[in-house]
Amino acid sequence: MADRELEKEISLDKKEKKAKEKEEKLEAKLLLKQRTRVYNQTVAAQKRNLKRVKHAPKDAYISLRHINKIYDNKVQAVFDFNLDIKQHEFVVFVGPSGCGKSTTLRMIAGLEDITYGDLFIDKTFANELHPKDRDIAMVFQSYALYPHMSVEGNMSFGLKIKKVPTLVVDENNEPVLGINKPAIRTLERQLNNLNKFLDKVESEEEKAEIEKDISEITAKLEYLRVTPVELFKKKHMNKLDVRNRVKEAAKILQIEEYLNRKPKALSGGQCQRVALGRAIVKNAKVFLMDEPLSNLDAKLRVAMRSEIIKLHKALNATTIYVTHDQTEAMTMATRIVVMSKGYVQQIGTPIEIYNHPANTFVATFIGSPSMNMVNVKYKDGEVIFADGVRIKLTPDFDEAVKLYFPKEIERLEKKLVEIENDFVEKHELLEKIELVKKAIVDAPEAKKAAYEAKLAALSNDLVTLETSNVQRKETIAHLEALKAIDLNGEIPLIFGIRPEDIYQSNRVLTDEHTSQEFELKVTVAELLGHEYYVHSDFGGVDIVSKIHAKRIVNVDDVLKLVFDISKIHLFDSVTTKIIK
Repeated sequence: MADRELEKEISLDKKEKKAKEKEEKLEAKLLLKQRTRVYNQTVAAQKRNLKRVKHAPKDAYISLRHINKIYDNKVQAVFDFNLDIKQHEFVVFVGPSGCGKSTTLRMIAGLEDITYGDLFIDKTFANELHPKDRDIAMVFQSYALYPHMSVEGNMSFGLKIKKVPTLVVDENNEPVLGINKPAIRTLERQLNNLNKFLDKVESEEEKAEIEKDISEITAKLEYLRVTPVELFKKKHMNKLDVRNRVKEAAKILQIEEYLNRKPKALSGGQCQRVALGRAIVKNAKVFLMDEPLSNLDAKLRVAMRSEIIKLHKALNATTIYVTHDQTEAMTMATRIVVMSKGYVQQIGTPIEIYNHPANTFVATFIGSPSMNMVNVKYKDGEVIFADGVRIKLTPDFDEAVKLYFPKEIERLEKKLVEIENDFVEKHELLEKIELVKKAIVDAPEAKKAAYEAKLAALSNDLVTLETSNVQRKETIAHLEALKAIDLNGEIPLIFGIRPEDIYQSNRVLTDEHTSQEFELKVTVAELLGHEYYVHSDFGGVDIVSKIHAKRIVNVDDVLKLVFDISKIHLFDSVTTKIIK
């Protein structure tokens, strides 16, 4: 009897497992269908976008406008990336593995196609430019040195194969003037494309913009067809110029004595210098660096970090640097771009990102040790911890909390409307459901059961389809959670404070208002020479504080600590966005 019951349970488990697997397969299929539709729409939109004349932004040396990357497997790696970089800036893309930072860098380099969006480099539309024509120099994580070539060979190889525009001169060394036929052909192609595109445009405003572009190109063509201009021809650099550039770069990097060595005879740091030298000799407009220091040991990374900063200043270059190391980002960048899951989380100077993080991801990713995060309740200007401890905040916190929630609910409601409007697969399925419902009403009794079964199957498909749309599901969950919050009651928030903003009560390093004193027992004390990272239990959560190593701190010691109220951050526990 017991065996039969056991067999029934096993049989039921198998059925449940099969049903679950079937549902997961359907969900994956529906998700792929949505991704394919988004991919096709994005590709079609880019085809239309490329037919327009591109106008580079005035103040940007490099500009990325609405950059999206969707791979052939329909997985999107980068979502609507927007950034303007000024000349001579050192911009760092930082984020965990798989966040899209290297993909974005490779799109700038021309090693990855842009699915949608516009890229400008030095006022030139660069989407369709070949990598060799973008005037960029790239340093890879793996160095990418040719093992059979010497250091000099590796550094000079790019120059030897590159052809550069050279002014055509006569026997008296005077510039030769003539009609620029290649430029005329390019403008004629643009004009032809615009005229074709104009016929398909319906918006009067858009038509006016295109007609303006047509007028400008026509004027340029009229000028170039009759006006002789200086002519240029692409030629290889002479050997002496190449050798001089290599020697100059080797001197800057202090690798002159290694010019005749092969890469296998060099250390990791020396190989990295060679890779940098290969980039320097190109005199490129833009330097792109993809985690160039990740293969080096900690001490060498610190040394090379300062070398790269000095190099950037000496060359007066424009540099985009990719790393997952937040210390590199903080110490090297003039501006930081923090990325996660293909989305830009925040753009700002190191100090802006450090002091005013946009959300809990940025707050915990930037800074070492990371910001302490504690789930709390908020009411009447006080944060209440799980053990009942309260900290009174300044009035501006209360104002920020009360303003945040209505605005965030309004934003999410607008976002949900946009998602629903764009949910093509759902609209198609709802139309099918309506047709089946009508068929049930008109069908004879003998066929009603079949139609009802079909309706039930379609209804189940609708539920699975809605579940497969992660963005919709997340937005609805956030809306429901935020609407359920009673703003007159205890509001669930996340309390954040950095370890350096927690002080011993007898050594307060701020003139700002501080919290009451807390007696906290030390659970772990990490000595870093001049300071300790002290771990303590606070309201059932481990928090870290930075304590000066004026005296020895041991486990189980009790420290009297206070919090700098002005450095406290409050985050929404639902969306994880910053409130104040």
